[in-house]
Amino acid sequence: MTASTEKQWRIENASHLEGLRLQFRRYTKWSERWDHDHCAACWAKFVKFEGPDIQWEGYATSEDYPKGAGYEWVCQTCFDDLKGDLKWSAE
Repeated sequence: MTASTEKQWRIENASHLEGLRLQFRRYTKWSERWDHDHCAACWAKFVKFEGPDIQWEGYATSEDYPKGAGYEWVCQTCFDDLKGDLKWSAE
């Protein structure tokens, strides 16, 4: 897999978030019915307990997102790698 192929599948996964303003924050569940979330791009797991490859903070949708603040998450790595391609800005 080339670097561009590695990046492209993540861009496709997160394309529904293109152009959004994201907030960097500690992970919180959007709903009490949910026990975790995933990075919209790479599917890294966001959860409030410790474990291998767990994300405790990242970039979340803001209040202006149709489903609300903290509904979608993007890990730090994907935000850094994809912010130019997906025109993300950070609060």
